[in-house]
Amino acid sequence: MLVIFARNCIPFVHNRASIKRRKTMNTKMKLRSAIVILLSALLVLSIAGCSKKVPKKEEKKPPKPKKVTEKQEKNRKAAYSAYKTVIEQNQTAINTYSWQTIPTIDTYNRRGIDRPISLCDIDGDKIPELFFFTANNEYEAQMHIYTFSGKEAVELSYDGFNEGSYSGKFADQQAAAGTSYVVYKGKEANTLYIYDSNGDDSMFYNIHKYTMKNSKLELVQTLTNVVGHDDNGKITDVYKRNGKAVPNAEGGKSFTNSFAQLDKAIIFSTYREENNVSLWKKFSFDGALCISYEQAIAKLSEK
Repeated sequence: MLVIFARNCIPFVHNRASIKRRKTMNTKMKLRSAIVILLSALLVLSIAGCSKKVPKKEEKKPPKPKKVTEKQEKNRKAAYSAYKTVIEQNQTAINTYSWQTIPTIDTYNRRGIDRPISLCDIDGDKIPELFFFTANNEYEAQMHIYTFSGKEAVELSYDGFNEGSYSGKFADQQAAAGTSYVVYKGKEANTLYIYDSNGDDSMFYNIHKYTMKNSKLELVQTLTNVVGHDDNGKITDVYKRNGKAVPNAEGGKSFTNSFAQLDKAIIFSTYREENNVSLWKKFSFDGALCISYEQAIAKLSEK
């Protein structure tokens, strides 16, 4: 009986081991299949993610310029007519200013670039102000600024040039090292800047900043930098803001910030290559707004 029992048990044991092996193999196959499916899914998602385009950020479009109204256009035409009369009345004095120039043109016994007139809207009313230089001699030309009151052209006064030989107006003086200057519209609303330099043994650099409101120019800041020598021959370099001395680093930064405000160069002239003045790199001579007397007459005659 024991033999018979043993013989009968052997197949049973073998059968149980076989079943267990088959279950283990099935489990492994299922696990492998699951891993393959998971890896395939991850691959598909990865490819889809790579192929998906990243949406571009929308660039902000600059605001569209406001349309000129019929009234503004009517006022512009009236202003142009009034300005034309002003420069015609000053034609001789305008043409006497012959030394407006650039470094490549020597005005000795010859005329310069002859672009002493400009039009630029400072106060944002769609009607440009009129800028021009006149000279009654061969060494000093003064800058005039006109605006339109709605009825007539009115000359604007501006502070900052009330001492010495300036007589209340900025002047291009043909003496010593000569005068270099840039009159420009600022990026801030209603702002006007006048940069100039002149000198001989010492060099004087100046910036006058104005705001224009209610047809008036108000001086809001003056910057000066004087470079010279003391009694011992040592170089001096002094900065001032509104008449008060400031540290050189602060003064230099104020000049740089003022130059960075250039929006449009209105009128300019320079004998010298002022490589130390970054303002000259912020506009091109041809791109400035100033024009000749003949060009101004043609423009102001437009209907």
